[in-house]
Amino acid sequence: MATRRLVLIGLAVGCLTLGIGYLARAVFGIPLLPEEAGGLLVKVLPLPVFEAVIRTLGVLARPLLLVGSTVGLIVLFGAATVIIDRRLTVSRGPAIAGVIGLVTLAVGLVAGDGIPALIEATVLAVAGTIAYSWSTALLQPGSTSDDRRVLLRNLLVGSVGLAVLGIAYVDVRRFVTALATREGTRSMTEITPVADFYVVSKNIAGDPVVDANGWLLVLPDGASLTYAELLALPAAEVELTLSCISNEIGGTLISNGRWRGPRVTDLLAAHGGDHPDARWLLMEAADGYTESLPLEELTPDHLLATHLNGDGLPWAHGFPARFIFPGHYGMKQPKWVTRLRLSATDQRGYWEQNGWNERAVVKTMSRIDAPLDGLVVPVGPIAMRGIAFAGNRRISAVEIRLNNGPWQAADLDPEFSPYAWRFWGLTASVVTGHYDIEVRARDGTGAWQTAQRVPTLPDGASGYHRIALEVQ
Repeated sequence: MATRRLVLIGLAVGCLTLGIGYLARAVFGIPLLPEEAGGLLVKVLPLPVFEAVIRTLGVLARPLLLVGSTVGLIVLFGAATVIIDRRLTVSRGPAIAGVIGLVTLAVGLVAGDGIPALIEATVLAVAGTIAYSWSTALLQPGSTSDDRRVLLRNLLVGSVGLAVLGIAYVDVRRFVTALATREGTRSMTEITPVADFYVVSKNIAGDPVVDANGWLLVLPDGASLTYAELLALPAAEVELTLSCISNEIGGTLISNGRWRGPRVTDLLAAHGGDHPDARWLLMEAADGYTESLPLEELTPDHLLATHLNGDGLPWAHGFPARFIFPGHYGMKQPKWVTRLRLSATDQRGYWEQNGWNERAVVKTMSRIDAPLDGLVVPVGPIAMRGIAFAGNRRISAVEIRLNNGPWQAADLDPEFSPYAWRFWGLTASVVTGHYDIEVRARDGTGAWQTAQRVPTLPDGASGYHRIALEVQ
């Protein structure tokens, strides 16, 4: 009976502590311990294991990581509570607070959260003490089954309620959007509607909600710009296709949009400060994300975008401002930017620290969007359509082959932009039988897309996209 009582008390401490943590994350913006712990787990996982998890779970990987981290911490704090209650006769509450605070602080500091980690540790330590006092008061030795049922009910309702309140505070839709990667679509439209634009984020417990009125962009010379001041600067527009480095062969983590905002070269010309040895541009974001880019690669088409497709930048895409760098995968184009620095040396960005390629240059890719894989089609002409993309190297040719036959040149639609995907089409006659259809593209330098199939880690997938058809 005593053991069951202690387990319930430990469960109460773990659940309510984490529930209050979720609420505090939403209301005050402090770090979330399960998110930090999940991020550290990702960093220590071997790349092959990480890739296998992402490939197997897909869009569920991040929410499941958050749930798993939360459950693991509940068990950890619960076990610590049970041990302390059994081993100590006095000062149990402070001891529990100390364990929770130290664990939270250690994880937060390793995650690089600094002072916010100290605040987080204090909040959770106090929450754990309150949870312990409440549960022990309710479950005095000799408590009845009814008492335990009341505790369990209040425990579940209270902890879940706190988490839900926190989530609702920052908008349920935003939280759900941030939890899972949102795939793009295969619609053959030049500009991807914002609602169909793919979304990828490192933040397993929700992206930062940035208040435009309080947001500042800190520049290399120490000056800062408000959101209104940033909008007042001269702006340029670039049509650019954004592709995720984790996009699989034939995948839909790729979208095309019109981005508008001040040129990065103009910002640095006005606010670069005295950095004669600078070789790198370092970027920091509101969610702790970091990235870098060689200054020699900057062109007038590199933007600090404030608008997408004619409207203000959506929250999920980095409001109030994100970087747009032609030629690179999305991981090199941070969202929710807060600071620019110049440096003589490079500093590895967030994903580079997790094993992804530092350069993240877009590989030439092509995709068959119609017909769909696995269809049964009638004998006769079949119209094939798709996209091709090569970052800032353009697309000069696309070819199709059926059943390992000769390559056939596809027709190319007019180019939308030097940095945008290009549509292609080809009509071929087919007879009864099975068909394996492949596509390849050639970039503007004359180099053909490689046939070698490699996974997304560490520098992006490559290989021909293929579909299978049955003709009857």
